[in-house]
Amino acid sequence: MPETATEAPPRGLKRFRKKAERATQEHGSVRSIVQRATSKLGKHRGRLGQLRANLPVLLRLARAWSRKEYRAIPWKSIVSVIAALLYFVSPVDLIPDLIPFFGFIDDAAVVAYVLKSLKTDLETFQKWEADEPSADSSRALPERRA
Repeated sequence: MPETATEAPPRGLKRFRKKAERATQEHGSVRSIVQRATSKLGKHRGRLGQLRANLPVLLRLARAWSRKEYRAIPWKSIVSVIAALLYFVSPVDLIPDLIPFFGFIDDAAVVAYVLKSLKTDLETFQKWEADEPSADSSRALPERRA
């Protein structure tokens, strides 16, 4: 994945890559990151703009990878996904999330960068999701009872 000046990662993402590499080696760490990101997404859904549409695919991918359901992704790519999730859940990033309107701009930039740079890997994952019957069960809504 060559990076040109226009494709350089957003500031601050680099330090999260090292943390992401460590997280992939620690049992349960990726699941914890996914849970924290899912919780934050739920709490701030109204303030996240485009993030609320784009972040779920990264969450599903990281969850499937942590459960060892989906491993057909290059190492660097899963590290980038986890780094983006770590950036999202971090209280100490470039622009604090408490700042109205601007607080999630840097998070959105990081997620957008990862989505763009891993487009092919994410498309492959989404195709796998569509073809994998068990992949849908974790996202299915509970059945309504009459």
